[in-house]
Amino acid sequence: MECVLLCDDELMNRKVASKILTKEGFSVVEAENGKEAIEILNTQRVDLILMDLMMPVMNGYEATSIIKSDDRFSAIPLIIISALSDKEAITKGLKLGANEYLTKPYDIIEFGLRVKNAIKLGAYQNMLKDHKKILESEVSKKTKELQEALAEVQKSEQDIISILAKTAEYRDNETSAHTLRVGEMAALIAKKFAWSDDDVELMRLASPMHDIGKVGIADNILLKPSKLDDEEFEVMKQHSHIGYSILSQKKTPLLKLAAEIAHTHHEKYNGKGYPNALIGDDIPLSGAIVAVVDVFDALLSERPYKKAFTLEKTIEILKNDSGSHFHPKVVELFMDSLDEILAIRTRLQDV
Repeated sequence: MECVLLCDDELMNRKVASKILTKEGFSVVEAENGKEAIEILNTQRVDLILMDLMMPVMNGYEATSIIKSDDRFSAIPLIIISALSDKEAITKGLKLGANEYLTKPYDIIEFGLRVKNAIKLGAYQNMLKDHKKILESEVSKKTKELQEALAEVQKSEQDIISILAKTAEYRDNETSAHTLRVGEMAALIAKKFAWSDDDVELMRLASPMHDIGKVGIADNILLKPSKLDDEEFEVMKQHSHIGYSILSQKKTPLLKLAAEIAHTHHEKYNGKGYPNALIGDDIPLSGAIVAVVDVFDALLSERPYKKAFTLEKTIEILKNDSGSHFHPKVVELFMDSLDEILAIRTRLQDV
């Protein structure tokens, strides 16, 4: 049985309205003012509110405003009941959120029909509200599932990247610490360029893949302990194309950036690099950053075919080659961040 909250300070009006409502099959709970009505709403379920306007303690305007601004009660249909024929007063009540109005004395037939229609409207609105909650819950659940699935895919992608990098290390004379340092240093410089946190993290993950193309270079060239001759060097240069070919099979953000770095980290600012002889700002910033950090770390590292350079000599080379080999802004930010760069080398030492 639907319950109607009847709020009117006049006892006789309540009796008349209550009798009509009872005959129509509704249960009725009565209040003498807006304050009592709100107290009732806090203690029991109500399907419809009939609200008089002119009452002591709390009038119908104030009560309507409170009820319609409370999410717990706002969906309950509210009909203004008043002896006032003043359109301005009725309009004020409707603006506060009332759904309908009735004037006293009541027309019994009209009164019954208005109440029934209002309750039907309320039931429909509640159904929509419940349906919306169910949809929101389902959307939230599916969104969470998709986020978890995406995180799993991203984790798998990162694991694959890590495995590929490890594969390249086994075929080269470089250490895993070198590739990790390149990733950390490149991420640091990207951050200095005000990249977003997400892009900085992509840089950290993608940069260690810069030399993955070396898996396609023959051992007699890749592992040669002495300087390569011109013909051998032309073969070695192919690792940029090979790396790009390996990493560009899928267009995820991580693989796209890794492919870009693999393809461009041997380009030179003056256009004399490889594989495409790009000049200046035509070189993607990702490749320009890795070019600096890769050379810096390689020069400081001992290899079977060379001794480690001193820090002073390495810095001198970077500065001398700024604007020719290296992007000058990258070198500038790199030098400004030298203490942080050296801290990375200390933290990630070769084993």
